[in-house]
Amino acid sequence: MFNNFYGDNIRWFIGLVVDTNDPLKLDRVKVRVYGIHTSDTEAISTDDLPWAAVCIPVTEGGSSGIGANSQIKPRAQVFGLFLDGKDSQLPLILGSIPKIEQIRNNINTAVETYNNDPIGESGSGTGTGVEDDIIPYNESAKAGADGRPGGDLPGANNNEKAINFFMSVEGGSFTIEQACGIVGNLLKESNNRGVIDPAAHNIPEGSRGIAQWNPKGVGKRLQELQKWAASEGLNWRLLYPQLKFIIYELQKHSYLGLSRLRRANSVNKAVAAFEENFEMPQKTGDIDRIAYAAEMYSKYGPGATLVALPTSRPTLGSA
Repeated sequence: MFNNFYGDNIRWFIGLVVDTNDPLKLDRVKVRVYGIHTSDTEAISTDDLPWAAVCIPVTEGGSSGIGANSQIKPRAQVFGLFLDGKDSQLPLILGSIPKIEQIRNNINTAVETYNNDPIGESGSGTGTGVEDDIIPYNESAKAGADGRPGGDLPGANNNEKAINFFMSVEGGSFTIEQACGIVGNLLKESNNRGVIDPAAHNIPEGSRGIAQWNPKGVGKRLQELQKWAASEGLNWRLLYPQLKFIIYELQKHSYLGLSRLRRANSVNKAVAAFEENFEMPQKTGDIDRIAYAAEMYSKYGPGATLVALPTSRPTLGSA
């Protein structure tokens, strides 16, 4: 007997939600399914998990953006089914299963602060050190000079700001080696100016920004940056929106190398991963990118002066 459509061969599952930041904003989530996906993120990374659609009540509109959104949070226990059976690449969440968790104590020695306000006093969390306990950016506050709602990114210059961003939860929680590998590439793309430049412009190519998004070719990535920033109410010409768009692209398009980047355990490997998959220059192996990244690691790697921020990662430079 042949299975002629999704649903002929159904596979039920129970799992744990590990990611709710759907780059397409369709309320999809990523679930680590018990018995299928090991808890070892080195063996199966979160980036490699498929996005799961979430059912909403029939009392909601369900089309054209009408109706309520899913309220499923990270670490929720959910049940659902795979529409493609044993292939297990089309998960559908039907509901959640309540559970009780024991909150971890904060093992961080630094006091996490934001605008001199300890997390747990006026923030959304309780000061437990759990990654969810992050004070959200105040979207209604005046944007900083770098385009970040609520004020500038922390850091003495754009290089520090970018490394801080990529090591933060919002910026992907990359390691210092991976963050330096990314920034080494961005320094090269910024025309070797020593500090990444969101205003960088290659006039003959038409490429713009810290990653030199090109208006031509597959994807027309510059236009995508502009449309995405407009949808977010951000100025695409500034640093923060461009950093955010890098994460958006990495999460949306697997071929841009997010999984490979996360596996990089050295600065050189991170440089190569971002250069070959994300930047895709005509000639790879650029020694300038490696040199810039090595300089960033020498300056901001182990032993650098750190201060606390409302993320799971330390922050470089002055608050």
